[in-house]
Amino acid sequence: MSHLGLVVPPAEGAVPPEAAQMFPDCRFTAAGLGLREMSDAGYSGVIDAVAERAATLAAAGAGAVSLMGTSLSFFRGPEFNARLIETIAARSGVPVTTMTQSVIDALQALGMARVAVLTAYRDDVNRMLEDYLSSAGVAVVGLRSLGIRRIAEVKDLGPERLLAEAGALWQEAGDADGILISCGGLRMAGVGDPLRRRTGVPVVSSAEAGIWGAVRLLDPDLAGPAETVFKAPKGPDLHK
Repeated sequence: MSHLGLVVPPAEGAVPPEAAQMFPDCRFTAAGLGLREMSDAGYSGVIDAVAERAATLAAAGAGAVSLMGTSLSFFRGPEFNARLIETIAARSGVPVTTMTQSVIDALQALGMARVAVLTAYRDDVNRMLEDYLSSAGVAVVGLRSLGIRRIAEVKDLGPERLLAEAGALWQEAGDADGILISCGGLRMAGVGDPLRRRTGVPVVSSAEAGIWGAVRLLDPDLAGPAETVFKAPKGPDLHK
């Protein structure tokens, strides 16, 4: 059984529920960072602890590690994200990725060069995300923000709110190739597949991309191609 280590922003270090939902045959272990707010100051206060948490997970048997905070890995740009991956890999001795890298990998695999973006963030973090996406050749053609700064508030958003916000975004977006939902704390149970069916376009979420990217490090065949994860599954939309 593949054993994946996840460095997660909340202090309690819980494994995101998407992990078991997407890959029930994998084992996941998480370590928390204690991030309190989504801001430059908040990220800067915990980022130096990531490599240590990764090393702890590797020592506990994880064969690969992913940093599961999107904004934690995009807030200083692509060069910093690349160095961060190298630093964590050197410290832990196992393959490493970040949630941001997994999101970019998914967007590029799906050919999503123009995206409509729903985020949990406030304007300062949204600008960081737009800059990062632009550097990867991805244009933001519509953006809708939930305006959250405190990590503790993200978990209170239910699927109905996320579906409504994402649906409104898509109606406003025009000719985007698909939807990006950015923030690993936005839970995707009851959101991702219904939204894919309703819009007919790929939906890449941080939560799902982070898990998919982690599993790809150890077992690409098990992770599967991006199309099987982020495009609409067959069958009726039971949440309609």
